[in-house]
Amino acid sequence: MVSYLFFMQANIGGIVPLSTVDWHGRSSIVLFFNGCPFRCPYCHNFDLIDRKNPVDLDLIQKRISESKPFISAVVFLGGEPLMQVKEVSEIAKIAKEKGLLVGVHTNGYFPDAVSSLIDNGLADKFFVDIKAPFEPDFYLKVTGTDANEKFGEKMIENIQQSLKTIDASDAELEVKTTVFPNFIGSEEDILKIAGWLDKNISHKRKLVYVLQQGNGRNAPDPVLKNTRFFEPREMDQLAKSAGSVLKNIPILTRTEEEGQKEFCFKSS
Repeated sequence: MVSYLFFMQANIGGIVPLSTVDWHGRSSIVLFFNGCPFRCPYCHNFDLIDRKNPVDLDLIQKRISESKPFISAVVFLGGEPLMQVKEVSEIAKIAKEKGLLVGVHTNGYFPDAVSSLIDNGLADKFFVDIKAPFEPDFYLKVTGTDANEKFGEKMIENIQQSLKTIDASDAELEVKTTVFPNFIGSEEDILKIAGWLDKNISHKRKLVYVLQQGNGRNAPDPVLKNTRFFEPREMDQLAKSAGSVLKNIPILTRTEEEGQKEFCFKSS
């Protein structure tokens, strides 16, 4: 590996040498990147938002090499990894040179970064959070962003562009919505999100939609910290709502009580 890695650093919040939950069906090493443009009130990694912890890419390369016998992928999480697209790209090159797949968890806010990874063959799967229906005020609220409606419109435009870029590529796409009662996740909310996906994602054979039970225990927002979870039966009903629109597509629910469940609603 070229020596310039010794002089490059990424702002890293942590490294998990072996994970089976961040890319279901694969074992991976997971890199958590510090920094995020959003301030989601339910974020369980909110301590990464403003943290500074420069780590040499040479050291990251060594950690990947140590995990290599046990993994098939490198996964980038955050925070928002694509705030550091240059560093992500260099680490993805390391992964590719070792014959590993690359997965990127992102909020979609940086479409140029998404395009760069795709154009350079550096991402095999994207895990994109759609945090709310694509309505500016709603999206600003759910992301904890103190800005005007025009910024909310730009935020949505960026995320939609990222999704369409991924859709037009060979990369796989998993979309996730985290749901909390009385905040985000009514049947109407899910129908709006599913409707957008149905209308705008062309290559549905590679699409998976995940409904994740929100867990407020570690949330920075005191209201959400004390909000009840959606019960598994309620999560099942949300999956059915999504499935009334998204036909022949895997729809997953993830709950603390039942783990991951898969639904697929066939077209009649």
